[in-house]
Amino acid sequence: MARGGGVASGPSRRKVVTGTGRIYGGLTQEKRREARRNRLLQAGLDLFAVDGYHRTPIERLCEKSHVTTRHFYELYPGKEEFFRDLLDTLIEDSRRAVLGALEREFEDPVDAVRAGITAFVHSYLDDPRRARVILVEAVGISPEMERHRRDLIHSFARIIEERATEMARRGLIPERDYSAGSLAMAGAVNELMIDWVYSENPPPQKAVIEEIVDLFRLVIFGLRSLKKRS
Repeated sequence: MARGGGVASGPSRRKVVTGTGRIYGGLTQEKRREARRNRLLQAGLDLFAVDGYHRTPIERLCEKSHVTTRHFYELYPGKEEFFRDLLDTLIEDSRRAVLGALEREFEDPVDAVRAGITAFVHSYLDDPRRARVILVEAVGISPEMERHRRDLIHSFARIIEERATEMARRGLIPERDYSAGSLAMAGAVNELMIDWVYSENPPPQKAVIEEIVDLFRLVIFGLRSLKKRS
């Protein structure tokens, strides 16, 4: 985007109507919408992490992203729906990182846990803005958003449960119902990460990772000492 009144160089800015829609500045209407969305998401990450959700008006998001309010409302009914899109985008990035780390087969279940946890922690804490938005700003926006936030925590619990069930199938840990233990671990990890965000002197990420790995060993692997419930 050109600034200071200048005109960006590049393809002709003449509008062209084709079978796939209008072309403007070399981009289709859909591509322009996606570009606006991406700029808004980047602006939201910056502003919500610093100023907070409640202190960031739509007009400020539009100003920072160079998107008009008209175009904002073409994409989202309001600020909460926009925040949900940002939150879902960040969570999906983390989910992909975790699943990518777990793609290969591990002989040692502890190695699998460490790989998944390492990917998860880095996806949150490498960029403190992401951690702030996911763990702090998403809390208490509305009852609907609280339900959605809990659904996201449950989605990570299901990843833990699926991996534990797979390890049990391979005989690495006892066969049992891991749903409750997985949800407990997802909640515990969430609280540890929140504490990291609020801490004035947060521990190194490696220390966070090893603490979570130890918790997994106690909760998931420790269940082998318990009798299987009928």
